Formats: sequence, structure tokens, C-alpha cells
Amino acid sequence: MKSLNGIKIEKIGYGGIGLARMPDGKRILIKGGALPGNVVDLKIVKQKKDYIEAHITEIVSYDPAIIDGQVFCPHFFSSLEKKELTDQEKTTIGCGGCKRQMMSYANQLNLKQAIIEDAFTKIKRLVPELVILPILASPQEKNYRNKIEFSFGKYVVKQDDKLNFLSDRSLGFHKQGEFSKIVNIHECGLISEKANQLYAYMRNLLQSSELPVYDQKTHKGFLRHLVIREGINTQQILVNLVVSDQFLVAEDKKALWETLLHHLQTDEYLKQTVTTLVVTYNNGLADITRSPESETKIITGEGVIYDKLIFPQPQEINKSESSEQTHTIDVSFRISPFSFFQTNTLGAQVLFQAAATMVGYTKGTILDLYCGTGSIGISFLKLGMGDKLVGIEIVEEAIVDARHNAKISLGDQEVFFAATPAEKAFTTVPEITQKLADLGLVVVDPPRDGLHKNVITTLSELKKEHDFKLLYISCNPVTMARDIELLLQQGFDLKQIQPVDMFPQTHHIETIGILG
Repeated sequence: MKSLNGIKIEKIGYGGIGLARMPDGKRILIKGGALPGNVVDLKIVKQKKDYIEAHITEIVSYDPAIIDGQVFCPHFFSSLEKKELTDQEKTTIGCGGCKRQMMSYANQLNLKQAIIEDAFTKIKRLVPELVILPILASPQEKNYRNKIEFSFGKYVVKQDDKLNFLSDRSLGFHKQGEFSKIVNIHECGLISEKANQLYAYMRNLLQSSELPVYDQKTHKGFLRHLVIREGINTQQILVNLVVSDQFLVAEDKKALWETLLHHLQTDEYLKQTVTTLVVTYNNGLADITRSPESETKIITGEGVIYDKLIFPQPQEINKSESSEQTHTIDVSFRISPFSFFQTNTLGAQVLFQAAATMVGYTKGTILDLYCGTGSIGISFLKLGMGDKLVGIEIVEEAIVDARHNAKISLGDQEVFFAATPAEKAFTTVPEITQKLADLGLVVVDPPRDGLHKNVITTLSELKKEHDFKLLYISCNPVTMARDIELLLQQGFDLKQIQPVDMFPQTHHIETIGILG
């Protein structure tokens, strides 16, 4: 059995995985834009004793009560549209980035709320009084991303046992389900109008050059990626052009590159629009923007941009949404080509504000065990929560950014950052223990895999010595629920869960939990 037809999707789990059942009760896990109520045809990719994994090949029908939105993206592919596509159209359709755009935003939020409720079913049995608050919406449903990464490549199809290059100079995103194909993207509905205009200008400039695009199969070519980062609250823009300089062996190839570089440095539109432009020379084989051996050079500007998060004054955070919020606090951050910053700037303001409200007044030291560039801890201190900050982060470059961010936002306020894994922090950096005598709040915002078991042990040991609140922020409600169950066994208690939608049109969800 290689395929299944007429399967109705019962519900959606975390990660956008659709759940259905065979007539004998065997579970089917469905990828490829699954939505509840859809009747689909499937291609089986894996069969196990207890379940089947499958990809959607055709959407036969859908529930109009759920699929009630307007598709806004010209590059979105829906197999509900049966029209034949020209070769030109094929190269521009197939982006799978915004799989929820067929739903109204209200229905998207309802679906995400249901996913959170489902993920915490067991926790609610353990903690009957647990309250899962209604999900907080993103301030913007579209145009909310401050970072976008486009790939150069080709669009190749096999016709009559021959390879046919429908496009050999594509710039855009990988096609859903066909990673080797790059869909030509003319615009993206998740970035701002300003970023889209810049992208269109850069696309025309780069695609009209004679420099070849990089081929991920042969590892030959030059142009690899185009990354645009935007300071939403500062209007600053960083452009990172990623290339493979193995191509620049012959003198004529170097001349082509020198011509393009000169254009990038002197173009009037780019001077007016782009705050800084950098080039990353990356010869690594993996299809990523950066490898251990890559080198980034500044072409224009300072190589960094700045953005800020804007919050109401601390005494106003707990006011109702209808209250006027005329007094604000700005928290500034430096953004380098590869540094982490919350992708939805306005959404991050909602997330951090909600977390601050749930934590309430706190004093003493804040310990941030996965601090990244320091955005949460620095924001909290700027809002008057806590007196000192200790930040732990495995990525050394992020710690460099965190120290800089603390300096520009907090001045001489006491902070300490260490580049070490959270699970080893107390053994590799023993002075951390000395800085936690007045520990008042611990923040954990781990990767999707959740907390390392050693971190849970550390939190348990700290709980024996200090009376602190634990703020858990997660992008994976499944691993968060798993970790919270373990923390409950260690004597922590849980009162509230707050879902936050940081990524409209997608399956991603952020979740906040406060433990004591």
C-alpha cells in the first residue's frame, strides 16, 4: 500500500501535523499543510506497527466553516485549484510558508488555542485549578516579520526522461515537498512593504547580473542567499548577500564581482534605503547562510543595525487594554548579520508584556538560563523588575551582543553574562552561584527540545535554597508540558498558561507559564 484516498483529518497537533485514523483505528500522521476537516489523498512515506506517516497529494474537499479565509499570497499553492499551470507559472507557485492563510485569523487563533489545550491535558489532570488563558493575538496578521531569507537556485523538472530548466536563475523559497526547486518569489506577505520594495530592487539587480546562482547539488556557482533584516521601530535595514567565492578563481569572474560590488556601494536607491550591507563568503556544503569557515565583510555602513522594543511604563502594564498608554520605555538592541532577535518585533512586545504581567513585582537577581542576546532579561530590568541580571547562553557571539545591549539600555546596572551551556553553567562558571544570593526570578526560554534534564535538576536544587518565581517561555508546548510535569514532581506549582501568537499564518505558537 503506497497511497490512501479520501482520508478525513480529525484534528491538528503541534507542528501542524494532521491526525486521522484508518478504519481499524490505526493512527495516520499527516504532513503537508493539514487542516482540520479536510478530506485528502495521501502518499505513504513510512509504516510502523502503531501508525502511518503520510504526505498530502491532493485536497479533495474542505470544511467551509474552518477554511474561511482569503489566500493573500500569489505564490501559495493549493491543490483545490485545478487549473493547468504554464511552465512560467510553475516556477512562481508552490511556497508552503503560510499554510494557515486559507483560514480567517479568528479560526487560526481558535486552532492554536485548541492545540495548547490538548498539549496540557495531562497537566490539567495533575493541576485541576490550572487556567489556560485565551491566546493573545499578534498586533499584525501580515507584514510582521523583521527578517527574511531568500535562496538562489534553479527550478528543474524531469520531462521525457530529460531535465528541463524552467528557471536557472530563481530567487525565493524552496518549494513545499520538493526541496531541490526554488520558487521565484516576487513578494512576501509576511514582510513590510519597504522590505518588499527593497527585495524587488535587489532581485532585479542580482538576477540581471552575469554571476551564476549556486547549485546545491553540484556545489558550483556564486549567488547563494539574500537576507534582509529590518528594525521595525527604527526603520533601519541590514542586507546580507551570501556568496561562494570558490567561483572567483578566474580573472574575468572577479571582474564581474567587482562590478557588482561597485554598484552595491554607489547605487543611490540602496544608499537611501539600506543602513548597512554586508557580504558573507560561505563555501560550506550545507544549504545555510553561514558555516564555521565563512567570513562576513562590511560593504556599506557599520555592519549592524539597531531596533528597540517599546513598552508602557511599569505601573501601566497591568492596566486594561482600554487604558491610555502614553508613557513608554524603550529598550534598544544591536542586531548583527547573524544575531538572534525576535522575528516579530511588535509580537515580542506583546509576549514580554504578558510575561511581565504574569510575573508581577519581583526583586533580587534575575537568572536567564537561555538568554540569547539578552532581550528578556534586559527588558525586565529596564521595566524595574529585579535588581541584577545573570545571563547564560551557549552561543558566544550572542553573549557579546548581550553585553553590548545591556550597556546601551541599562548603563552601569549590574549584569553578568557567561557563554556556556545551561546544563553545565554551575560547574563551568562557579561564580554564578555567588551571584544568586538574592535570586528572585529564573527565566527559561529553551530551544524546541525543551529543558536538559540537568537544568531541571539545577532548578530543583535552587528551589531548596531560594524562594523564586520560574518563568517558562516555549516555542514547543509538547516539550514544555513534559518539562512542567517533571518540575511539578520537584515541588514547583503552576497556576497559569498564556499562549501568544507570534507567527500568524503558520502553525508556530509561543507559550508562557509561571511556576512558583
